[in-house]
Amino acid sequence: MTPRTKRILGKSIVVTIIAVVATFGLSFTARIALRMPIDWLSWVECTLIPILIGMPVGAYIFAQSETIQDTCDKLEKSYAALRETHDRLAFVTTHDPMTGLLSRGGFIARMDRERDEGEYDTLLLVDPDHFSSFNDKHGHSKGDEALVRIAKALVYLTRPGDSVGRLGGEEFGVLLRGVRKEQAMTIAENIRRLVEGIPWIKAQQDDVKVTVSIGGAEIPPDADTQDILRTAGRCLSEAKQRGRNRVSFDFEAAKLRAVTP
Repeated sequence: MTPRTKRILGKSIVVTIIAVVATFGLSFTARIALRMPIDWLSWVECTLIPILIGMPVGAYIFAQSETIQDTCDKLEKSYAALRETHDRLAFVTTHDPMTGLLSRGGFIARMDRERDEGEYDTLLLVDPDHFSSFNDKHGHSKGDEALVRIAKALVYLTRPGDSVGRLGGEEFGVLLRGVRKEQAMTIAENIRRLVEGIPWIKAQQDDVKVTVSIGGAEIPPDADTQDILRTAGRCLSEAKQRGRNRVSFDFEAAKLRAVTP
């Protein structure tokens, strides 16, 4: 006998016993009040009628209740699984599978947020230097490892409210929320130094060094996202043209430059 059958049978027996007692009480009270005799047939009727009627009806009702409860449980499990699948799909569509950072679409969506008057964000575009040569020399697996390490460095040096994304290939984006250019330049230089100082597996043998160039642009409240991306992209190109491993903001002359040992 299954647990479900035991539950249905147990509940039906309890209800039937209650029905028998109630039938005896009502029937005998009525007979006494009407001065009718209480014979053996009265005992049989008060016993058999509740059993013959109440037991099947009770079993049917409790069986339907169990079925409904099972259906509700299955629906709840299905909903939980659907919600988990939806969350996974939402993460996959907005995040880069290799680094776990925001994808380009997810990052651009963060950039498009509304800003109050006088509220500024700053965008940093971070790109490894000579990455194609690194891939050719050490293989794509080491290249992927380098990108993951750079991603971790970016997350380490940003705050929980900031956003970090992989915009495509080896280019990363950092959205510093509520940060003006002066403070952002310091953060960008810290990123550059941290990446430059990452210990690589073959550093002692092949003098492997991975550096990044960074271009930045402020995002005013009424800014167009594509314009800001183009501005930061021009600054990134300037950093590359000026020797790489440096930070460039808005084509200004004052640039933070790497210290060559």
